Amino acid sequence: MGKASKGEYGYFRFERKRRMILTFIFLGIPLIIFIAGLLLTGTEKSVFTVAAVVLVIPFAMSFTGLVTVFTQKSISDEAHEAISAHAGGLLMAYELYVTHEKASTFVDAFAICGNSVAGLVTGKKGDPAFTQEYVQKTLRAAGFSGISVKLFREQEKFLERLDSMNAHADSLRQGLSYKVDPRYPDYNREELIWQTLLEISF
Repeated sequence: MGKASKGEYGYFRFERKRRMILTFIFLGIPLIIFIAGLLLTGTEKSVFTVAAVVLVIPFAMSFTGLVTVFTQKSISDEAHEAISAHAGGLLMAYELYVTHEKASTFVDAFAICGNSVAGLVTGKKGDPAFTQEYVQKTLRAAGFSGISVKLFREQEKFLERLDSMNAHADSLRQGLSYKVDPRYPDYNREELIWQTLLEISF
């Protein structure tokens, strides 16, 4: 599997590799500077050591992110195939770790259609009930009035909701307006909802 961006299937699988490489690079730079300082000056009390200590900060931040991605994993190929078979014309977002100081929840997949957002949470960690309310409040605060968010624990029920959303897509999208976001002038309403979901996720 190649590169996968946030919201795409395989994101965490790709992100693990990317962040691991970056973390080793961020670790190597201050080590090289510190060792070079020792060789050039013969003492650890030099400007090289100061620079190395300062450059430990990016390593620490990168390491924290690495730990986070290693606590999550991409959904299985089988699950992705099953969801894709029912996605139809719905806008999908995969593998979003919705973060909040109270509770963070890994959502396997989101489906967006009009004022309806459905999500699948199969992991035991997190708080789906809180996350469902949090996502709905966030989207409404972002200007998507009347939007409804429902998170499902069971894949079959989620797939049934996808089928229903596809069957009633026209009515779900009828009469909805939205304010164009100057940051994403080419995005339609559902794409702006998708972007908002990405912004509140790791």
